[in-house]
Amino acid sequence: MMDSIVFGFFCLSILGTFLNSTWLQILAGLFLAMVAIGAHNFAHLKHNWRTYYLDLTWGSSYEFRISHIFSHHCFPNTILDVELSMFEPILEFLPKGNKNWIQRHGPIVYNHVLYVILFGVGFLTRWKRIKEGKQLLRPEFLLVWFHLALCLVIGSDMTSGLTSWFTTQFTSSYFYHLCAFNSAHHTPSIFHDGDEARKDPDFGLCQLDAVRERSDSLIRNSLFVQLVVFGEHSLHHLFPTICNSKLKYIRAVFEETLEEFGENFPAMSSWDHFKGCLEQLRRSSPKSIEERKAEEAKFSSKSK
Repeated sequence: MMDSIVFGFFCLSILGTFLNSTWLQILAGLFLAMVAIGAHNFAHLKHNWRTYYLDLTWGSSYEFRISHIFSHHCFPNTILDVELSMFEPILEFLPKGNKNWIQRHGPIVYNHVLYVILFGVGFLTRWKRIKEGKQLLRPEFLLVWFHLALCLVIGSDMTSGLTSWFTTQFTSSYFYHLCAFNSAHHTPSIFHDGDEARKDPDFGLCQLDAVRERSDSLIRNSLFVQLVVFGEHSLHHLFPTICNSKLKYIRAVFEETLEEFGENFPAMSSWDHFKGCLEQLRRSSPKSIEERKAEEAKFSSKSK
């Protein structure tokens, strides 16, 4: 499945560059974003070459494995979660009382600019550090340059080749981060550091406190969609090294166990996650457990 998406990306990129079609280049960027999100699944597994699909973007599988697996998965939505702190002070997800007006209300506009440039910022920083001798040059870092070379060879001239490469890469960055920020972790009903925590900090339940599944039937019932939009995220946080394709086999016992111990984590629609992310960025005061439960009471469907 993943290999087919990669094949589609290269076909669209080649056609978009050859025909000088902006729309095909944007579509290639969308496919590349799906490739990068799908690579997330393989980054958690035993070392395998599909992990390097992320390196076709301006991102880095090597850096992602460090920030995502060692930090985010161990300490989601806490001050030890690098995938929160790396975006401060531009994006303040934690409920801090000292947020200014721009930090609280600006993201509805500038989030979309950030989505476009975040991969590029990491790319420039990475190569600057390599040039300064502060970071080793890894072979997979060259994959994104292969895509550039392909665009330059196929394009009618250097300008069209570069335009195709930039269009595809910026588009992939946008769709990747649009999904990453709005898919599972950030609404006011989800625990963020500063909120009241459980008195008995069971690791699994704390993981579930920091994530909410999506209720959309398209995501719940399609492995393909789950793979390219960070689906089955609650189960993924409990069993990160199990391939996405196998999580469906433990979903039933997962739900039975939650019911047995009286735990409920209502799923939310993708639209509610999107709105909730902006609400969380505006939030400046901590919430108690009761307040968070009241916040999520409107979501009647259960997490799957």
